[in-house]
Amino acid sequence: MKPFSKPLLLLLAVLMAGTAVHAQQAPKRVYNLQEAIAHALENNASVKNERINEGIATAQVKETVAEGLPQINVAGNLTYNIQRQVSFLPGDFIGQPGTFVPVAFGTPYTSNAGATLSQLIFNGSYFVGLQASKVYKELAAKNLEKAKIEVAEAVALAYYGALVSEERLELLAVNMGRLDTLYRETKAMNENGFAEAIDVQRVQVNLNNLRTEYQNVERSMAINLNVLKFQMGIPVDQEIELAENISDYKLEDIAFAEDVPYSQRIEYQQLNINRELARLDIKNTRMQYLPNLSVFANAGYTAGRTTFGEFFEPTVLRSENENGEVIEQVVDTWNPYAAVGLNLNIPVFDGFLKANTIRRKKLIADQVDIQIQNLENSINLEIEQAQVNLRNSLQSLETQQENIELAQEVFRVSSIKYQEGIGSNLEVIEAENALKTAETNYYQALYNALVARVAYNKATGTLLQK
Repeated sequence: MKPFSKPLLLLLAVLMAGTAVHAQQAPKRVYNLQEAIAHALENNASVKNERINEGIATAQVKETVAEGLPQINVAGNLTYNIQRQVSFLPGDFIGQPGTFVPVAFGTPYTSNAGATLSQLIFNGSYFVGLQASKVYKELAAKNLEKAKIEVAEAVALAYYGALVSEERLELLAVNMGRLDTLYRETKAMNENGFAEAIDVQRVQVNLNNLRTEYQNVERSMAINLNVLKFQMGIPVDQEIELAENISDYKLEDIAFAEDVPYSQRIEYQQLNINRELARLDIKNTRMQYLPNLSVFANAGYTAGRTTFGEFFEPTVLRSENENGEVIEQVVDTWNPYAAVGLNLNIPVFDGFLKANTIRRKKLIADQVDIQIQNLENSINLEIEQAQVNLRNSLQSLETQQENIELAQEVFRVSSIKYQEGIGSNLEVIEAENALKTAETNYYQALYNALVARVAYNKATGTLLQK
């Protein structure tokens, strides 16, 4: 077999290297706007954090419920009395009246093992707390929904910005191609004596400006894509592609709502839940005036011994009968005990603590009512402003659409006149500048209209429905 030639080996190495690099690159994902929003709602850090908070609220509800269930505890202890405590007995018991005799009671080793059962029967604060914990869980769900709305808004704005930048890049590429053709034609005419050098320079200046603008828009698109990936929870170094074009979005069929209920706004829902929590907080304090009742039961075994080993041996009691015979009786080492009972706690006077607490919490509830009224006025103003901005943006977009059509026609006529020798190079340059300005204004107006529509949908509480 003949050895491979060096050029062939080099070609194989390049192909293998290219294959390896291609295998290491992550596949490029393509997203439309709804897919990008859906991905963000699952992977955005803020949404994930609020989803965890919702889980925390669910756990807190279960914690509150558990407080009203039977509580069982098992405990045991072993004590070694190094120096038993002495008690003083009157000397009358041992024929020494007027004196006190020190006596050490108990055993060196004592032990106890038992179980306690308690069950809440009535506690007003517990039942109110149970209601409040469920309302708090609802508030956590609303916080999650608000985070989703904010993320959806951020994703939409970044997506629209990237689409507009992408469209402008395509348009600038066409403009550069058109101006490059004009540059080459003008240069050829100058070389043949039909155009001045200043005409060539004038075209070259515009061409350089277009190239600079193209680079700026290219960087702007990269920033928009990075913002989009950040909101979607995608690593910045991962490549993504937009599945839609800016022309896919129709802004002519926007329906303006006549009457928007406040309840559609997530902020209004959150404040209403806060008002309910404030009401339950007042109710909880009032419930503390009522008695608390619970039942308990405990049972166990206790023992006391001279040495530690006796805990594991039966106790033998010895005595003599009338005939002088020693009688041994085996008794249990551990002695059982048991008890049941009720605990009743009746509050009588607390120095007006609860009364002042209720007064303070009522003022907090009044603040929430004021916040709700202010939010209603704010929503009315926000919807009105968003509607006006959207109408103005749509009107401006329509005007810019007409301007770009006129500018295209002016540039077409100017180009024909110049090619036929009845127009000047300056006229073509001015027409090209006017066309570029009209195109820039059009896409800025288009982006503003899309942003205004997002703001209007958010103001009416329908952003996630779009």
